[in-house]
Amino acid sequence: MTGPAEQPALPSATEDTPEVPGWAEKSVRDIFAALPTRDTRIDAVRDAYLDCIAGAGRTEDLDMEHDRCRLRAMTALETDGLLPAGQLKDLDQRLAALEADITANL
Repeated sequence: MTGPAEQPALPSATEDTPEVPGWAEKSVRDIFAALPTRDTRIDAVRDAYLDCIAGAGRTEDLDMEHDRCRLRAMTALETDGLLPAGQLKDLDQRLAALEADITANL
């Protein structure tokens, strides 16, 4: 057979794909689970945040990428009125601390 494959190749288990370290993903899930508000929209923001952090990889300025991911999550939560200001500030601080741990453990 010549020409491009009909289906795109999927990464194998040995190929590098963007991911968050397992301990960090669990920590993000725990941080969001501790929020007093339950809403599927918050779960969607959490999942988008995890995807963003995973996509940051090992960029030249990882802290800037993490900040961008966190800001996007905070903006989504604030815009949709999902959390009051005090809880947003606490969540922002907890995620920033986690991001510092991720960077320190690379």
